[in-house]
Amino acid sequence: MRLSFIVVENTEIDIYIATELIRRMIGEADIETFLTADAALNYIMLDKAPKADRHIIMLDLMLPRMNGSSFITLFEELPDEIKDNYQIVIVTSSMNKAELERLSMRRNVEMIIEKPLTRDKFKSFLTQINVDVN
Repeated sequence: MRLSFIVVENTEIDIYIATELIRRMIGEADIETFLTADAALNYIMLDKAPKADRHIIMLDLMLPRMNGSSFITLFEELPDEIKDNYQIVIVTSSMNKAELERLSMRRNVEMIIEKPLTRDKFKSFLTQINVDVN
């Protein structure tokens, strides 16, 4: 199964942690990284993602210019033929339980992972979406 990841984080260290976990636990996967949600949304809208069996967005909520919650709202306005190809995992340090509960009910949000992102938390997500782990 060919996987494609879009990592949207506002720090290089969080991007590094996510990409290393993907590489070590999955092996071959396409990975695109973005420091802002608007750049990631533009990438998705322009249909630039490589061909893959599954596309997974790893999304931080606390981002500059456009936060993760706004990203999800705009993402949901995309045509079904685009958004149906993506699954979103929110990776956040947000303690706003009401917002997290509201976001967990969104159609494309598969899981919310509390930071720090660890091997066990990422493995739990991959198991939930039926992806084999190295």
